[in-house]
Amino acid sequence: MKLNSHERLRRRFIAFALLQAALICLAIFLSINYFGSAIWERRDAIGLILASSREAPGWPRDMAQGLQRTCDEHGYNLYIEDGVKSDDSSLDQITEKLVKKGVKKIFLANPGYQQNLEMIARKYPQVDFYANSVGETVSNRMYNYSVRYYEVRYLAGILAGIHSQTGIVGYMAPFPALETRRDLNAFALGVQKVRPDARILVQWTGQWISTDKENKALYLLKHAGADVITYFAASQHPAQEAAALGLDYIDFHGSGRTLPPHCLGAIETDWQAVYGKLLHTSVKRSASRVYWQGILDQVITLRLSPDLTPQEEALVLRARQELLMGYPVFSGKIYDKDGNIRCQEGTVIANNSLREKMDWLVKGVEIIEAR
Repeated sequence: MKLNSHERLRRRFIAFALLQAALICLAIFLSINYFGSAIWERRDAIGLILASSREAPGWPRDMAQGLQRTCDEHGYNLYIEDGVKSDDSSLDQITEKLVKKGVKKIFLANPGYQQNLEMIARKYPQVDFYANSVGETVSNRMYNYSVRYYEVRYLAGILAGIHSQTGIVGYMAPFPALETRRDLNAFALGVQKVRPDARILVQWTGQWISTDKENKALYLLKHAGADVITYFAASQHPAQEAAALGLDYIDFHGSGRTLPPHCLGAIETDWQAVYGKLLHTSVKRSASRVYWQGILDQVITLRLSPDLTPQEEALVLRARQELLMGYPVFSGKIYDKDGNIRCQEGTVIANNSLREKMDWLVKGVEIIEAR
């Protein structure tokens, strides 16, 4: 059947429209796959270096997820390198790898990296390094960041002291570094605020993560009489082991989930807020290179179990309100283990002393040795 001129024109128009649509789709596809990837590569890049797996419950997972959310929010690429040792050449090699990817800011999650970081920072002056510490090493070649955990440790001490039936509470930590001593002292002051005669037993593990040593430390604390414990470690394993031993505990790594049995409370850190402030502040090129955020910055809190008694909950909430109103944890008369007075009545220990000079432990703290 012969088509008339009108029908031929209509079919030509349809064919042209289909061809045009196909060309537009092809252009969109190429733009997304070529130009889109080019735009992605041009985005500012951030690096995060972890000592253990990024999926490990505790600091590694929380930091990785928090920084990823921050980078997504601000339009940064994020490259994560995990399982990086701090005692060999691994850090230098990983840093070089990140720099070749265009990374201009590198966050380090392990304070142990500090020992080699100064030399590496000299090698890459174009990179901003963020070391997770505020007291061990402060250099004008890097930023130092941390969280004022001693504030919530103080609240945890109040909770442990009022909840304990034996009057003996346990504290497990890796080693007596500045940060661990500061947090332990704040915990002890919290315990003693509600129970002046309580004993605070401490067991060092010598490692940020060591399942075997953590299990042994918790076993020793339990058999020394502690019925409530808390811990300072990079992983969440001690919380699980404490529950298995039937010990009530205060978790150091809250994850927003329902608190399990034996868990009196959980310290929760908003790493997205921590990293968000760091990235925002560094853009302004502030003169300060030490960033120490706490309760007033809304980056940490102590979430309480709904199973606490009204008295326990009220004491902790009242102390938290005092902190929000400016009450300094390290204030008033404080003695160390050797009987020396470290803070006079009516005075406060200054920030720089908290960060760099706390080489002592509060009176009432007992270090127990492995047998």
